[in-house]
Amino acid sequence: METKDHLTKEGLEKIREISSKMNTGRTFREKYNFLSHSLNLDSNGTIQYKLPEYWVQTFIDGEGMFYNYLKTELPLTSLNHYPEEKIKVILNSSMEIAQANHDVLILIAIKQFFNGGYIKPKYNVSSITECQESRSVNRFILRDTKRIIEFVNKYPMLTRKHLDYLDWKTIVELKNNGEYKSPEGLAKIQEIKGRMNTNRDLSK
Repeated sequence: METKDHLTKEGLEKIREISSKMNTGRTFREKYNFLSHSLNLDSNGTIQYKLPEYWVQTFIDGEGMFYNYLKTELPLTSLNHYPEEKIKVILNSSMEIAQANHDVLILIAIKQFFNGGYIKPKYNVSSITECQESRSVNRFILRDTKRIIEFVNKYPMLTRKHLDYLDWKTIVELKNNGEYKSPEGLAKIQEIKGRMNTNRDLSK
């Protein structure tokens, strides 16, 4: 356009051709190969490129989710009627990041950055064929709450997702303090969990 080529028939055809290959028009192989090259993926499935800390913070801010899995043997509304020793609770906290399968190498790089966590589903990420045949959305899951808290406290997020993190962190602390073993503690965790992520009321 700067050279006025768009004013010619040939220039317009060139622009249409380039535009058709952008965004959703880009092939799976092109997307995968670009990441493989830019992150320096070796044959062992190891990323040689070290992600910068602030890049990871920004990516978590945009793509991450702070998740708490809570399950009890009894409905929370019934817990006050039972002695604490009979209440069995499963409470797992994690940070999760989902990406399309052609971008799974970003998740591998983040996994290496945190030196922990795992990718779902599990397959040979060095194989573009296995990658393309995997489920369309891949997930990185990190349950090392201490590592997560150390990182986000050092590199706090600037959007409302930091509110989700603060609630998530409170739930982790309640678990670490053993408060999840009481009906009152469980009710508090459920209340906090119920206002996180897509349930957050942004009008307040």
